[in-house]
Amino acid sequence: MNQLIDKFPTKIKLGNEIVEINTDFRDCLNIILMFEDSELSKLEKIELMLELLYKDPSKINQNNVEEAVRKGILFLDAGEEKNQNVDNEEEIKPKRVYSFLKDSQYIYSAIKKSHGVDLENIEYLHWWKFVYYFFDLDDKTFFSQIVYLRSQKNKGKLTKEEKVVYSNLESILELENEEQYTEEEQEQINKFMRGLEGVKNERTCN
Repeated sequence: MNQLIDKFPTKIKLGNEIVEINTDFRDCLNIILMFEDSELSKLEKIELMLELLYKDPSKINQNNVEEAVRKGILFLDAGEEKNQNVDNEEEIKPKRVYSFLKDSQYIYSAIKKSHGVDLENIEYLHWWKFVYYFFDLDDKTFFSQIVYLRSQKNKGKLTKEEKVVYSNLESILELENEEQYTEEEQEQINKFMRGLEGVKNERTCN
Protein backbone atom coordinates (compact mmCIF):
# COMPACT_ATOMS: atom_id res chain seq x y z
CA MET A 1 0.00 0.00 0.00
CA ASN A 2 1.14 3.54 -0.82
CA GLN A 3 -0.28 5.87 1.81
CA LEU A 4 0.15 8.85 -0.51
CA ILE A 5 -2.23 7.57 -3.18
CA ASP A 6 -4.26 4.69 -1.74
CA LYS A 7 -7.27 5.08 0.54
CA PHE A 8 -6.99 3.73 4.04
CA PRO A 9 -8.71 0.35 4.58
CA THR A 10 -12.21 0.15 6.06
CA LYS A 11 -12.80 -3.57 5.45
CA ILE A 12 -11.01 -6.86 6.01
CA LYS A 13 -11.27 -9.91 3.77
CA LEU A 14 -11.90 -13.14 5.68
CA GLY A 15 -11.83 -16.03 3.27
CA ASN A 16 -14.18 -15.05 0.47
CA GLU A 17 -16.12 -12.57 2.58
CA ILE A 18 -15.51 -8.85 3.04
CA VAL A 19 -16.22 -7.65 6.60
CA GLU A 20 -16.48 -3.98 7.58
CA ILE A 21 -14.47 -2.78 10.55
CA ASN A 22 -14.58 0.18 12.95
CA THR A 23 -11.75 2.44 11.82
CA ASP A 24 -12.15 5.63 13.88
CA PHE A 25 -9.18 6.27 16.15
CA ARG A 26 -11.42 6.29 19.24
CA ASP A 27 -12.75 2.80 18.47
CA CYS A 28 -9.25 1.45 17.97
CA LEU A 29 -7.85 3.24 21.01
CA ASN A 30 -10.53 1.55 23.11
CA ILE A 31 -9.14 -1.76 21.88
CA ILE A 32 -5.57 -0.72 22.71
CA LEU A 33 -6.67 0.44 26.17
CA MET A 34 -8.40 -2.89 26.66
CA PHE A 35 -5.11 -4.65 25.83
CA GLU A 36 -3.45 -2.57 28.55
CA ASP A 37 -5.99 -3.76 31.14
CA SER A 38 -4.10 -6.12 33.45
CA GLU A 39 -7.37 -7.49 34.86
CA LEU A 40 -8.26 -9.15 31.56
CA SER A 41 -6.65 -12.40 30.43
CA LYS A 42 -5.06 -12.45 26.97
CA LEU A 43 -7.81 -14.76 25.75
CA GLU A 44 -10.46 -12.27 26.90
CA LYS A 45 -8.57 -9.46 25.20
CA ILE A 46 -8.49 -11.33 21.90
CA GLU A 47 -12.21 -12.05 22.03
CA LEU A 48 -13.02 -8.44 22.92
CA MET A 49 -10.79 -7.20 20.12
CA LEU A 50 -12.85 -9.19 17.62
CA GLU A 51 -16.10 -7.82 19.04
CA LEU A 52 -14.92 -4.21 19.05
CA LEU A 53 -13.09 -4.13 15.72
CA TYR A 54 -15.49 -5.99 13.43
CA LYS A 55 -18.82 -4.27 12.82
CA ASP A 56 -20.58 -7.62 12.52
CA PRO A 57 -18.75 -10.07 14.84
CA SER A 58 -21.32 -12.76 14.02
CA LYS A 59 -19.47 -13.25 10.72
CA ILE A 60 -16.49 -14.58 12.67
CA ASN A 61 -16.68 -18.30 13.29
CA GLN A 62 -14.45 -21.24 14.05
CA ASN A 63 -13.35 -21.47 10.43
CA ASN A 64 -12.04 -17.92 10.10
CA VAL A 65 -11.29 -16.84 13.69
CA GLU A 66 -7.53 -17.31 13.34
CA GLU A 67 -7.48 -15.21 10.18
CA ALA A 68 -9.71 -12.59 11.83
CA VAL A 69 -7.32 -12.29 14.78
CA ARG A 70 -4.23 -12.11 12.59
CA LYS A 71 -5.65 -9.54 10.18
CA GLY A 72 -7.24 -7.57 13.02
CA ILE A 73 -3.89 -7.22 14.76
CA LEU A 74 -2.27 -6.34 11.43
CA PHE A 75 -4.81 -3.54 10.97
CA LEU A 76 -4.21 -2.23 14.50
CA ASP A 77 -0.49 -2.24 13.69
CA ALA A 78 -1.29 0.04 10.72
CA GLY A 79 -0.44 -2.69 8.25
CA GLU A 80 3.02 -3.38 9.64
CA GLU A 81 3.85 -7.08 9.76
CA LYS A 82 5.06 -8.25 13.16
CA ASN A 83 5.84 -11.62 14.67
CA GLN A 84 2.52 -12.83 16.07
CA ASN A 85 3.56 -16.41 16.88
CA VAL A 86 1.83 -17.01 20.21
CA ASP A 87 3.18 -20.58 20.35
CA ASN A 88 6.66 -19.21 21.04
CA GLU A 89 6.60 -18.75 24.80
CA GLU A 90 10.34 -17.99 24.82
CA GLU A 91 9.93 -14.87 22.69
CA ILE A 92 11.53 -11.85 24.33
CA LYS A 93 9.33 -8.78 24.24
CA PRO A 94 10.80 -5.28 24.49
CA LYS A 95 9.72 -3.26 27.50
CA ARG A 96 7.04 -0.67 26.86
CA VAL A 97 8.04 2.97 26.68
CA TYR A 98 4.55 4.47 26.48
CA SER A 99 0.98 3.80 27.59
CA PHE A 100 -2.13 5.14 25.90
CA LEU A 101 -3.77 5.05 29.34
CA LYS A 102 -1.16 6.65 31.57
CA ASP A 103 0.23 9.02 28.94
CA SER A 104 -3.09 10.08 27.40
CA GLN A 105 -2.87 13.79 28.29
CA TYR A 106 0.71 14.05 27.06
CA ILE A 107 -0.09 12.25 23.80
CA TYR A 108 -3.03 14.57 23.24
CA SER A 109 -0.94 17.69 23.72
CA ALA A 110 1.99 16.27 21.72
CA ILE A 111 -0.21 15.62 18.68
CA LYS A 112 -1.71 19.09 18.95
CA LYS A 113 1.70 20.75 19.26
CA SER A 114 3.37 18.65 16.55
CA HIS A 115 0.60 18.57 13.93
CA GLY A 116 -1.90 21.25 14.93
CA VAL A 117 -4.56 18.54 15.33
CA ASP A 118 -7.00 18.92 18.22
CA LEU A 119 -8.34 15.40 18.74
CA GLU A 120 -11.24 16.62 20.86
CA ASN A 121 -12.75 18.53 17.93
CA ILE A 122 -12.34 15.78 15.33
CA GLU A 123 -15.51 13.87 14.51
CA TYR A 124 -13.70 11.11 12.62
CA LEU A 125 -10.03 10.26 12.14
CA HIS A 126 -8.91 7.01 10.57
CA TRP A 127 -6.83 4.93 12.97
CA TRP A 128 -3.86 4.76 10.59
CA LYS A 129 -3.78 8.56 10.32
CA PHE A 130 -3.69 8.78 14.10
CA VAL A 131 -0.85 6.24 14.21
CA TYR A 132 1.16 8.24 11.67
CA TYR A 133 0.67 11.39 13.73
CA PHE A 134 1.66 9.51 16.87
CA PHE A 135 4.93 8.16 15.48
CA ASP A 136 5.96 11.51 14.01
CA LEU A 137 5.90 13.73 17.08
CA ASP A 138 8.20 16.67 17.73
CA ASP A 139 11.19 15.67 19.88
CA LYS A 140 10.61 18.75 22.02
CA THR A 141 7.21 17.62 23.32
CA PHE A 142 7.01 16.43 26.92
CA PHE A 143 5.71 13.05 25.73
CA SER A 144 8.74 12.52 23.48
CA GLN A 145 10.99 13.36 26.42
CA ILE A 146 9.38 10.85 28.78
CA VAL A 147 9.55 8.15 26.08
CA TYR A 148 13.26 8.93 25.68
CA LEU A 149 13.88 8.67 29.42
CA ARG A 150 12.02 5.36 29.69
CA SER A 151 13.97 3.99 26.74
CA GLN A 152 17.30 5.07 28.22
CA LYS A 153 16.39 3.49 31.56
CA ASN A 154 15.40 0.21 29.89
CA LYS A 155 18.80 0.17 28.16
CA GLY A 156 20.62 1.10 31.38
CA LYS A 157 22.00 4.22 29.69
CA LEU A 158 20.64 7.05 31.80
CA THR A 159 23.24 9.72 32.47
CA LYS A 160 23.77 11.08 35.98
CA GLU A 161 21.67 14.13 35.16
CA GLU A 162 18.96 12.00 33.53
CA LYS A 163 18.78 9.77 36.61
CA VAL A 164 17.99 12.84 38.71
CA VAL A 165 15.26 13.89 36.27
CA TYR A 166 13.87 10.35 36.20
CA SER A 167 13.78 10.21 39.99
CA ASN A 168 11.91 13.52 40.16
CA LEU A 169 9.37 12.36 37.57
CA GLU A 170 9.16 8.73 38.69
CA SER A 171 5.41 8.82 39.34
CA ILE A 172 4.88 9.92 35.74
CA LEU A 173 7.55 7.77 34.11
CA GLU A 174 7.09 4.39 35.76
CA LEU A 175 4.84 1.95 33.88
CA GLU A 176 3.26 -1.19 35.23
CA ASN A 177 5.20 -4.41 34.77
CA GLU A 178 4.37 -6.55 31.77
CA GLU A 179 1.77 -9.16 32.59
CA GLN A 180 2.74 -12.82 32.89
CA TYR A 181 0.56 -15.78 31.94
CA THR A 182 0.32 -19.17 33.56
CA GLU A 183 0.88 -22.33 31.49
CA GLU A 184 -2.88 -22.93 31.58
CA GLU A 185 -3.65 -19.43 30.27
CA GLN A 186 -1.03 -19.76 27.54
CA GLU A 187 -2.50 -23.08 26.45
CA GLN A 188 -5.94 -21.47 26.23
CA ILE A 189 -4.48 -18.73 24.05
CA ASN A 190 -2.78 -21.25 21.78
CA LYS A 191 -6.00 -23.23 21.38
CA PHE A 192 -7.90 -20.07 20.56
CA MET A 193 -5.40 -19.05 17.92
CA ARG A 194 -5.54 -22.49 16.32
CA GLY A 195 -9.29 -22.14 16.03
CA LEU A 196 -10.02 -25.14 18.27
CA GLU A 197 -13.12 -25.75 20.33
CA GLY A 198 -13.95 -23.37 23.13
CA VAL A 199 -14.18 -20.36 20.82
CA LYS A 200 -17.67 -19.05 20.23
CA ASN A 201 -18.96 -19.71 16.74
CA GLU A 202 -21.28 -16.72 16.72
CA ARG A 203 -20.95 -13.30 18.34
CA THR A 204 -23.71 -10.73 18.56
CA CYS A 205 -23.29 -6.96 18.40
CA ASN A 206 -24.49 -5.13 21.50
